[in-house]
Amino acid sequence: MVSVSDTGVGLPPQHADQIFNAFFTTKLHGTAMGLPISRSIVESHGVRFWAADNPPRGASFCFTLPTKAEAER
Repeated sequence: MVSVSDTGVGLPPQHADQIFNAFFTTKLHGTAMGLPISRSIVESHGVRFWAADNPPRGASFCFTLPTKAEAER
C-alpha cells in the first residue's frame, strides 16, 4: 500500500462521496481534475485508490500495488 497524507483541512464529510468526481472542488481556484485523473490511472491497473480523513487535520490518499505473484495471474 502507498499512502500520501497531508495536514490540510481534511475531507469535508458532506463531500466525501464527491471528491473523485470530475470538476468537483472545494477550492476557489481549483480545477478538480487531479483526483479523478489519478484514480482513473491507478484503477486502470486493477488496483483500488481511496481517500480517508486523517484527524485531527488532513487527509490520506492510498492505493495498493499488486505483488509480483498477483501481477502474474
